[in-house]
Amino acid sequence: MTAPPTARTVPRRIGSSREGRDGPGSAGPSRVPSGSPRRTRVVRAALVVGLVAALYGNTLPNDFVWDDRLVALAPPPLSRLLVERTGAYYRPLVMLSFHADRALWGARPAGYHATNLFAHAAVAVLVGELAAAVGAGPGAALAAALVVAAHPVETDAVSYVSGRTDVLCALGVLVALLLWRRARRWWDAYAVASAVAFGAALLCKEAAAPMAVVWLLPGAHPARPAPRPVLVLATAACWTARFLATGGMPEVAGSLVARAPGIVMVAASYVGLLVWPWPLHVERFVSVAWPPAALAGGSLVVLAALGGLVAAARRAPAGWMLLGLVLAAYAPASGLVPVYPAIADRWLFAPEHFLYLPLLGLAPLVCGALARALPVRLRPLAAVAFGALLAAWSLVVIDRNRDWRSEAVLFRDAIVYEPPTSRIWFNLANLELAAGRLDDAVFFYEQAIARAPNDAAAHLNLGIARQRQGRLDDAERAYRRVLALEPGRDDVGRALAAIAALRHASGAAAPGGSPPPSE
Repeated sequence: MTAPPTARTVPRRIGSSREGRDGPGSAGPSRVPSGSPRRTRVVRAALVVGLVAALYGNTLPNDFVWDDRLVALAPPPLSRLLVERTGAYYRPLVMLSFHADRALWGARPAGYHATNLFAHAAVAVLVGELAAAVGAGPGAALAAALVVAAHPVETDAVSYVSGRTDVLCALGVLVALLLWRRARRWWDAYAVASAVAFGAALLCKEAAAPMAVVWLLPGAHPARPAPRPVLVLATAACWTARFLATGGMPEVAGSLVARAPGIVMVAASYVGLLVWPWPLHVERFVSVAWPPAALAGGSLVVLAALGGLVAAARRAPAGWMLLGLVLAAYAPASGLVPVYPAIADRWLFAPEHFLYLPLLGLAPLVCGALARALPVRLRPLAAVAFGALLAAWSLVVIDRNRDWRSEAVLFRDAIVYEPPTSRIWFNLANLELAAGRLDDAVFFYEQAIARAPNDAAAHLNLGIARQRQGRLDDAERAYRRVLALEPGRDDVGRALAAIAALRHASGAAAPGGSPPPSE
């Protein structure tokens, strides 16, 4: 009698997975692609890196803008990197990357921009690797990588030095997924490395946390049954518990029901940006109040997009896993937990860079589904159309990068779209004040105050601008408004004393006709 086999069946390695080429879960033979797999990967990586260099090379002469001077040039000290938040966020690995840039480049912005460029190229290459690993053909894997490299909605994350949080988070998630596909047991070296990489993604941006559910979906691992992703889920749970315990959830203005129309319209606006990425600007807000007809139209757009994604998931290799990655990455950007909680009863923030992480799954999902759906005779035509699309996107990206060359250009571009928050107007006013263009500074401070009437900093700087114009009455009113908002400020007291001294020297009367106070 022949003894029964006792050897354990070893799951297939990542490089041998062909799931999806013969159908999900198929046990049939797979076609082996012509040419060397290593050569295919090298060529794909070279094309992707070359495209990123061509598109984002014009960011290297750009200056630091906005938060770059406060964060990138002045990250928390290394001794406090792991315990100190940056504003409302805890992103120590991003801060560590700024320390590395500062050690290499000092205060030269070109080096910081080069780091963003290299990181974005690595993300695009790894998207191609993920697509190929789950069973997409060489053409679909290359197309997915090129989409991530070139889509214009990603410019904010790449052209803006401080925007690298999304890029570094994406790197961690992709490395974690690719390592997980090599794991044979839940506790082996690849499983541990996958959890470490996922933890690194969490330390770059908190939006990685929901993506831990992707490890549970079919297609995340080539073996059947797959190992249990205990370590990744535990990492996400521990990080989430610490994040909530140390920061807590912010108080949100308005209820979830009240902002539901805004959540729908944010999703509709994102669908529109993915299809037609123009115009692009940094301060993109969506109102929560919409007339019924507009809301119905937005709902139809969202439902159509969801239907298309489900159809793509049924056809693409590892489609359900990729769809899960899209939805999990989008959840933090959806408005369910608003980025600006204080104004969530009126506006939801919907910037373009929130689409960077969802594109990690969206690009291979759509490209994989289309590659399977297209008849062979139409593939040359599809390749030509895709090339034309890349060319059009390239023009948009290169043009958009010019908007990031300086703060003045960036802010002036943004105010064209009448952002409802005050910060763009305030920052532009500060630039005008520093340049001595007082009339423009006053105008922009007044615009900022119209959007944030209780912003003491805006009233203070308006007072400074008015004082420099010689309009002492207006300056005094601005300063007294600051004291009403923040009583006891010594700097405002000194400013009022200076105005009183100027009036005394000129013999002018204080507002209301009273004589100037005596010394």
